[in-house]
Amino acid sequence: MNLSHLHMMITVARLGSLQKTAEQLGRTQSAVSMALKKLEENAGFALFNRDGYRLELTEQGRHFLRQAEEVVRQQQRLQSLANQLKHGAEPLLTLCYDHTCDSKLWMPSIQHIQQQYPATELHVDGESQMRALKRIDNGTADLALCPWLPLFRQYGDFETLPVAPFELTVVMSAALMKEFGRMPQSRQDLLELPMLVPQNLEIGINLDSVLRLPSQQRIRVNEVNTQFELLMAGFGWGIIPKHIASNALKEGKLVEVSIPGFVQQVRLEIHLVRSANRTLGPAANAIWERFA
Repeated sequence: MNLSHLHMMITVARLGSLQKTAEQLGRTQSAVSMALKKLEENAGFALFNRDGYRLELTEQGRHFLRQAEEVVRQQQRLQSLANQLKHGAEPLLTLCYDHTCDSKLWMPSIQHIQQQYPATELHVDGESQMRALKRIDNGTADLALCPWLPLFRQYGDFETLPVAPFELTVVMSAALMKEFGRMPQSRQDLLELPMLVPQNLEIGINLDSVLRLPSQQRIRVNEVNTQFELLMAGFGWGIIPKHIASNALKEGKLVEVSIPGFVQQVRLEIHLVRSANRTLGPAANAIWERFA
């Protein structure tokens, strides 16, 4: 069976459309249709039910898909391994982190690579709105540090390691609280104040539906440090990583909002993330092993 045909079948199963698959893969619709026909001829049974508007896998097709995905993953890993064996230690290693994470978590790893792999050039990139995770998925970064939710697995084939705790807290400036006249005591109080909220994440998650935070007035920002500065300036209340707000909280410039029955803190973990479809080079693997 042709690997490119398997790849087309997997994409059709995900998108449910020959046309969308052709557009995404840069092929003609007839080429995709022919690939499915060849696969079904080789398999001896129908992979898709073509009765509806959207192509749906048959029962046999669902079993076939699972094995096809594993075959494609193995081919990608083999190709990645061949490249690493051919070139040795990777000439370039790209590390990403979400701006909500503390970049200092990378420091021991950077020092280790400088000492053990001096010929490897390091790129350390900060990203917002979970673009770091997206870059792992599309292969433009080798390793990433980001806050982790299990639902992220539906957006890519990831392997992860827990690295550090991650806490979000609801805050507002002391000046805004003074202007409002009191600490907000209810969800209704929060409705009277603007909310500083991150823009929706690059991986397609609507934060409003996840956090369910009330507000009629919203200021959307795409970078956590900008959100922090706006909170400090008293433009509204919002939910922010606690380590970013910790000094301002200690100094009394920001205050934590505590409302019974309302989310006050969210406790997650920062994970180290890599793609399950690519083999890490020696330098990247050394970092993974150090965290493990």
